[in-house]
Amino acid sequence: MTSGTDHGTPPAPAESPDRSRARAVPIAISILLLAAAFAGDWLTGSEVASSLFYVIVIMFGAWFAGRRAGFVLALLSVVAWGLAHRLTGIPFSRPSVLYWNLVAELAIYLITAAAVAEARSGLDRVHALAARLEDSRRALEQETRAVGDLQLKLLPQGPPRIPGYAWEIVYLTSTRAGGDYYDFFPTQDGRTIMLVADASGHGAPAAVLMAMTRVLLHTAPGLPDRADHLLARLNSQLAGALPPAWFVTACVAVIDPASGRLEYSLAGHPPPWIVHAGDRPAECLASHGGPPLGAFDDAVYGSGVTVLAPGDTLVLHTDGLTEAMNPGLELFGESRLGEALQAGHDGDLPSMRRALLARVDAHRAGSPLSDDLTLLLLRRMAVAHTGSLQGAAPDGPSSNARSMVSSPAQKARSRA
Repeated sequence: MTSGTDHGTPPAPAESPDRSRARAVPIAISILLLAAAFAGDWLTGSEVASSLFYVIVIMFGAWFAGRRAGFVLALLSVVAWGLAHRLTGIPFSRPSVLYWNLVAELAIYLITAAAVAEARSGLDRVHALAARLEDSRRALEQETRAVGDLQLKLLPQGPPRIPGYAWEIVYLTSTRAGGDYYDFFPTQDGRTIMLVADASGHGAPAAVLMAMTRVLLHTAPGLPDRADHLLARLNSQLAGALPPAWFVTACVAVIDPASGRLEYSLAGHPPPWIVHAGDRPAECLASHGGPPLGAFDDAVYGSGVTVLAPGDTLVLHTDGLTEAMNPGLELFGESRLGEALQAGHDGDLPSMRRALLARVDAHRAGSPLSDDLTLLLLRRMAVAHTGSLQGAAPDGPSSNARSMVSSPAQKARSRA
């Protein structure tokens, strides 16, 4: 026994009052236009192509009132055309010609109504798709902005305070979220480990890989205090855990503040620079190390050693600095970097940072950053004859400055 209610097909949703009122206006206008077309057809007789009057009416109705209204107007237009012909009293050569004309006019009108209604429906679909795409873009932008905000919180909130040394740090992302990473780790014997890393790719995927690297460094017990050993352990943790073609480049430098001895090791990363005090030219250190992290599980890393003399400045950076491009796709390059560093060697550390970024901006000539850019400047302060530190901050022996930017709107403010 079955019920009298049909549960198989749900009823069509009722049309909203606002939509009904919106359709009523173009239907009323279409009827007025049809009446005007009929009057014009009747008054002009057969000497004017009056069928075009009705085509305009049908196109208007199908576009603004829908396919069904267009079909109804097509039928009414055929009736009006036939009636106007009867009223003019101009006969055809044979009576059947009238009926053939009516059929032909009906076919033209129906095709016109269908074509116009389909065009309007397609346009509505395009607009709806564009609206959904815009909503998706906004949602994606919000998610990416959230990833970028979280990424900034994973970075150190400030450099470590090292007596006799001053810092300048710049962190710029090419998108809302980036893959550059830097960090600091003190050792038990008073040295400081500095790490600058660059995850492959851009945006949110690179930020995730950067976060993975940070977790490995901060959760593993007994962090090695040698640069090459630290890279080797980090490589063994990342190798096999990353998808193909994913990797991390890194530079680890360990500074002994008392002697200025600097040990460093590279994992497919640009080598550090030393900007010497006095007239000695800026020096790009030899590339000691090994392949990028995560690429080979049996990679071996070497290390290099140098000394940071009083007045010297250590420069660590990611390749977003040297790979900054101008509108002609020409890279900033290592040679321009050396020239810019040498040009600012006799100024204070903030001036060096501003001059370097100004040179990069001048080279880019308005082009956006093609990659994330991280820059760490560490200067060993010169010692005056009185034993005090030259250029130290008024409140102590070290000066810490930091410029972090995650959005284009903030980049200009960071250069001030």
